[in-house]
Amino acid sequence: MIKRSAPPRPGARRRRLGVLTVLTLAIGMGLGAGVGAAPGQAAVAATATGSVRQPVRTCESLAQVTFSDGTRVTSAAQTDTAPAICNVTLVVPQSTGIFMALPVDNWNGRFHGTGAGAYGGWLSPEQVAAPARAGYASAGTDGGHTGSPLDGSWAWSPTGMNTSLINDYAYRSAHEMTVKGKAITAAYYGRTPAYSYWDSCSGGGRMGLMEAQRYPDDYDGILAAAPALNGDRFVPAGMWPQVVMREAGDFVPQCKFEAFTQAAVAACDARDGVTDGVIDPRTCAYDPARLIGRQTPCGRITAKDATVMQRIWDGPRRPDGTRLWYGVPQGAPLNGYAVTTDTDGVPNPLPGDWFKYWLAKDPNWDWHTLTTANFATYFEQSRREYGDVLGTDDPDLSAFRDSAGKLIMWHGLADPVIMPQGTVDYYKRLLATMGGTTKTERFARLFMAPGVEHCIGGAGALPSDPLADLVKWVEHGQAPATLLAANGDTTRPLCRWPAAARYTGHGSTDDAANFRCSGR
Repeated sequence: MIKRSAPPRPGARRRRLGVLTVLTLAIGMGLGAGVGAAPGQAAVAATATGSVRQPVRTCESLAQVTFSDGTRVTSAAQTDTAPAICNVTLVVPQSTGIFMALPVDNWNGRFHGTGAGAYGGWLSPEQVAAPARAGYASAGTDGGHTGSPLDGSWAWSPTGMNTSLINDYAYRSAHEMTVKGKAITAAYYGRTPAYSYWDSCSGGGRMGLMEAQRYPDDYDGILAAAPALNGDRFVPAGMWPQVVMREAGDFVPQCKFEAFTQAAVAACDARDGVTDGVIDPRTCAYDPARLIGRQTPCGRITAKDATVMQRIWDGPRRPDGTRLWYGVPQGAPLNGYAVTTDTDGVPNPLPGDWFKYWLAKDPNWDWHTLTTANFATYFEQSRREYGDVLGTDDPDLSAFRDSAGKLIMWHGLADPVIMPQGTVDYYKRLLATMGGTTKTERFARLFMAPGVEHCIGGAGALPSDPLADLVKWVEHGQAPATLLAANGDTTRPLCRWPAAARYTGHGSTDDAANFRCSGR
């Protein structure tokens, strides 16, 4: 069992002070020794410091910055394109990679952190370049190793699990990136950031929540979208569709799955007052048996097909019928976890590698040995071995709250990868731990996005600029009552959980102003 360490929590307000203590600058530098529109654009017009801050040194000179723990700046170069960006890469011992983008001409006084999705191992430069173009000093982490985000083999070795790499991936890489990123920012501009924000989705969203739970003074505001919390549960749950289909001897083709999804959407679409192809699965309980006998391009839907569909929507259960985790929500596509050929299933590499390397610990493990009878055994093993380090579900955010931190979470209700019910479950526990809705919403709010898939995509409306909403909350005390979301020219309000947007019956159904939140 991998145990997480319990690092001391820094004192309140240290997120803005003292980052220069971790670095030694070369002599003569003057500081002594020792995604759509760029995020947050609405917040850039008014900087955190009252005026745009310029660098006090060249970008290239950042290559001379050294750290006492052996962290190295491996490159520092300014772009030739406008707006000019200073790109910096660092490596933290043993292997955590950091990529930074620092605006040359329009720093708004803020630090921006982001993380890596899936199994980590990668970082797209655009993840930090877009915030930098909007004025943020932005940094991202690869999660502590390099490789494909769909390759989980790095956690395993013939001699045992790579505990150090798993801890890097779970929490250390995000914190190291934050500390070193703030230090580089201070070295470049000659001052520490006035405010710091985490802004990331999926695995990066999970890292943001881990920052709030373990290092509550690292960030003033955290935006965690579709967070991959409950990884010890939702990842193995992703194998359930394959197990169900194999035991039923019915590897349902995609066009049948699409027929079931379309039927559920059609049955529940109008419940928000408008027919637009978007549903809230919380109010939808479509029975797939209603489609038995329907002809599709890949054959007639059978009773066995309907049973398989119901079990996938329902989610994994123990042999005695009790629930293990949630299923893919109605209205979400099934081509993520329920992939098939004509004669077999094709496990998604996210749960596939989890079972092979993290649970069976055998690169030759065959997924066909999984049954509904032994699935629960593997599932409980996953919780036992990785829940503490990777679950990221500690509902006690009192230190983050007491440090004046603010948290915005949002999750698409058509997410086929990370079951949104898991995020709701965590938020319910947060409410119970932190004193109820009124007290909790003073620092943490959850918004659900009907029809939105994993981070992006789907028929629903995507939050337009939640980072700007977070900045307003942190710096001006303007807590978001709703998040404005858009899909093309159509706008919707995303409501604070558990409320949902309903059409008022008047005005254009493409205008968010004509919807109201109800159900709180």
